[in-house]
Amino acid sequence: MAYLMVVDRGVEAQFFDALYGVLMMGDQLGGVEVVLRGNAVTAAIADEEPLPAFRVGSVDLSEPRQTVCALVAKGVPVHVDRPDLTAFGLDDSALIDGVTCSDTAMLAARWADYDGVWFL
Repeated sequence: MAYLMVVDRGVEAQFFDALYGVLMMGDQLGGVEVVLRGNAVTAAIADEEPLPAFRVGSVDLSEPRQTVCALVAKGVPVHVDRPDLTAFGLDDSALIDGVTCSDTAMLAARWADYDGVWFL
């Protein structure tokens, strides 16, 4: 079993990067699956431009796309909500390789298959 993590309001709120939190908690929880909804779908958009470094003191902070790429590289299933992606005028071709476009209403029908569903 795994936990379903739903992120739908941006990726960072009040100094907490939800995606980075999922990356760190995934191993401790025994597996996670991620759904990006709302404006959080933009974190899964592929971009040809190099990602800018964001540094505070001696700490490099992650950019949301980097975290999505790290989740995919670890084998974490990452979904974006198709209607929310479409609302931004985008389709599957805009996504980072390995990210799946899904209808979250259909994913909700599977909630009972998870150990828990968390909204971050």
